[in-house]
Amino acid sequence: MRLLALFLLPLFLFAKVPFFATFDPPEGWVIGDPSKYGKGIQVGFIQSNRKVFTPSITLAFEPIGNTDQNTYVSAAKSLFIKRGARVQELGSFESKSGKGVLLQIDEKKGWGEVRTLQAITLHEHTAIIHSAAILKEDFLKFHETLLKSFQSLALYPNLAASCPDKKLQEKIDGMLKCWKKYRSTANGDACASFSGDFFQNNQWKPFVNYVEKELNSQGSCWQILAINHMKETLIRGEEK
Repeated sequence: MRLLALFLLPLFLFAKVPFFATFDPPEGWVIGDPSKYGKGIQVGFIQSNRKVFTPSITLAFEPIGNTDQNTYVSAAKSLFIKRGARVQELGSFESKSGKGVLLQIDEKKGWGEVRTLQAITLHEHTAIIHSAAILKEDFLKFHETLLKSFQSLALYPNLAASCPDKKLQEKIDGMLKCWKKYRSTANGDACASFSGDFFQNNQWKPFVNYVEKELNSQGSCWQILAINHMKETLIRGEEK
């Protein structure tokens, strides 16, 4: 797996949130193409890249301000119903991140009837939306695998808190210090500074290489989310 080519440059910007979230994708599933992610999606995995339609699972964030859970879930259900879907609220759902709400959405597509499970959790004025889509006819074969992945969702106050390697905090601190100094004298916006050869070669590429090689035991999902999180931290704000 090469994360480097996907995440060296700020081609895809994601929602900056005041926490770090990660989960365990189903075993054997592969990373989805980031260029095909919808709005707010942080990472996606698919069962196979050899099928026209394959089971998929994604994690997305949406800033919601002071909206409460009932209001947000009702609004989400209304949007699905307006586009002709059948929506059923399956009740509360427990994961490592706490209690949320589980929705089941059935829609007719060109390749058949698709069932989407959506676990919605609210945290720090953000909706955390864990979604899995599958052909309805295959649902019973995969639903336990998908629910297990949903249940693995874990939240941390920051990136370093999610990893036992103490060097990660040192790497983050060093890169943020360099970034702050670099931005104080650089021309252009943050994206231009991030994309420049100086920062890429001296800070970003070494950090991505460290995450990819030395933190491989954390899993590909964590690695991608960690890289995205740091990219957003640099471009849109500072790590807590």
